[in-house]
Amino acid sequence: MFPIYYTNKIDTFSAPQGLQPVRTNFNELFSVSLTDALLKNTMQYEKWEAIRQKDPLRAGEIAGMVLERHDYVAGKAPVNEQGRKHFDHLTDKLKDEGIYLYNSHQFKTQIFNETNTYNQHATTAEINEPKTIRAIESPKTPDFRDRFNNKDCYEFLAGILEDNGIAYYGSNGIGNALIDQARSLGLTLNSFLTGEGITRLLCDNPVKINIPRVTNTSFDKIWNKIEPHLKKGAILSFSSQPFGHTGIIDRKNGQWVYINSSGVPYDRKTYRVIEEDLKHEIRGRLQQADRQETFLGITLGSVDRDLAAQFENSPLIAGNRVKDIDLFQVT
Repeated sequence: MFPIYYTNKIDTFSAPQGLQPVRTNFNELFSVSLTDALLKNTMQYEKWEAIRQKDPLRAGEIAGMVLERHDYVAGKAPVNEQGRKHFDHLTDKLKDEGIYLYNSHQFKTQIFNETNTYNQHATTAEINEPKTIRAIESPKTPDFRDRFNNKDCYEFLAGILEDNGIAYYGSNGIGNALIDQARSLGLTLNSFLTGEGITRLLCDNPVKINIPRVTNTSFDKIWNKIEPHLKKGAILSFSSQPFGHTGIIDRKNGQWVYINSSGVPYDRKTYRVIEEDLKHEIRGRLQQADRQETFLGITLGSVDRDLAAQFENSPLIAGNRVKDIDLFQVT
């Protein structure tokens, strides 16, 4: 019996081999995929794999409990006494399903104590002026917003790639390729499962900016470097030690805007697709990094048709041979 030890930031994982991606059920696919990765190096994996293959519905229910439980291990849920009781309740329920994991008293390093805090980072909506943010009211297809509501920023990006005929899920998808890269370097499997990881894989010459410490000139430095490279459908990601975010560039009324999925951290029901003024988004991320006294990294890149071809799963991107793909061309 082993605890689940993993990094604090898990954005998403590709679908495990043997599961067919279902575009209409992102949440279940992501939950099962994450659970598969979390349990893979434990003695419980064989039991989990058997359940996943024989009873997908039961696997989805178990995955929900495993991920909810893991939020406590990763420091993403309150570690007070009430949290401890809920953690042990989830552990007992998993035991009833045949999945044996540590309860709160069996960890060598205690995860429930008074010194730990529940850090909830500011969201995009919280750090910008309300007038710069609006939900997508007139999507290019009627179901655009509905399909991506309740999905975080990384799931939104994965879904847009799938819509463009670029496979994220499955054994031959982008997610699996990023996991293989991390494994080959001896890193944790989710190390490259970020907007930056996708950009490095699909873009031949991404723009990278690192701001070690935010100053009064940081915004000008960023804008002057990225403005010449801005294109519709390009991927723009922000990264730092305590937070990360990704989205897609668009052009509206002569202004650059940022389309992304944002909400209250760890409350999936609050996530919605929104459109933001790009300059305000960058300033907001700089303010967030400054408040938390950390660096800010920015990566920008357009999907290169030749690099994306190895993941192509439909003819959607085959017609137009323009080198850079506009990820909003089919939405």
